[in-house]
Amino acid sequence: MGQFLAMGLVHEIVASLDDLRKKKISNDELRQEIEQTLLFDLKLYDETKTDKSLLFTLKNQVLETDLIPFLEVLYPMIYAERNAGEYRDLLKRLRSTQPAKWPDIAREESNAAFRFDPYAEPRYIRFSKAFYPTIRLDVNCMMLYLGYGKIITEGMNDFTDFFKRCIHETFKEHPVAKSILIYITG
Repeated sequence: MGQFLAMGLVHEIVASLDDLRKKKISNDELRQEIEQTLLFDLKLYDETKTDKSLLFTLKNQVLETDLIPFLEVLYPMIYAERNAGEYRDLLKRLRSTQPAKWPDIAREESNAAFRFDPYAEPRYIRFSKAFYPTIRLDVNCMMLYLGYGKIITEGMNDFTDFFKRCIHETFKEHPVAKSILIYITG
């Protein structure tokens, strides 16, 4: 399988607590860099700690109130008439399902416009402090779009960040848009 340009709703951001401790990165520093560097609004995410990880998980109320209205605007723009029946069927299914079950629908991987992506590439943040430590962030994305055709990946991060800014601007009225990631998968 090659690599493809994708757009996904970041459901979860995961950082290693061990890595944060070793590199002396505070929670506040991490949050600030995620918001400034990766352009995520962490007010949309719940924060939890496990034994090994710091997790930021998209709040259920954000999904419940904004996902369907956002997709109703996004899908016609991104898919035009291609796959219109598929995304309309998906929206109908989401409307008739309890929001708590939406991640289960994404896990089924039966819909190209809404599924968890096991290939989403991690993101790295470099901190501007002594020795410029870098932290790896794993992301769990609900893929909303998968481009057709293989791409050359060199230099793509500038373009993907630009696309993310465009999405923020276009969908200002939808808070969930600030949890979108444009990324390379596969």
